[in-house]
Amino acid sequence: MLNLVLERICADMADFYQKFFAVEGPGAIVYAPGSEENSMFYLNTQELISAIDDFSSRDMDELANTMRKAVAKAESINPDKEALFIIQDPAYLSLIHYNRDDAISVADS
Repeated sequence: MLNLVLERICADMADFYQKFFAVEGPGAIVYAPGSEENSMFYLNTQELISAIDDFSSRDMDELANTMRKAVAKAESINPDKEALFIIQDPAYLSLIHYNRDDAISVADS
């Protein structure tokens, strides 16, 4: 059931991703459901790299690794067919690569 919900959300948000990509360049949409402000925003690859540096400096290696994966994926994505999302929950950070033609791929960190 969770995969079905994620699939529907990603399908709807993929159009937004395509628009962000056209304006900001490669990156990821970040969704932070527990946040009071900016619960959804876009980070381009330069901002993702800054997040890596920030997480690394605070010894948050798992989060930094997730951001490294996001940078690598964002730079190779075709925004007409794919989208990249980061779900930032207080307990974990998930990277979701959505391909409009294939099933959803979720990599938890």
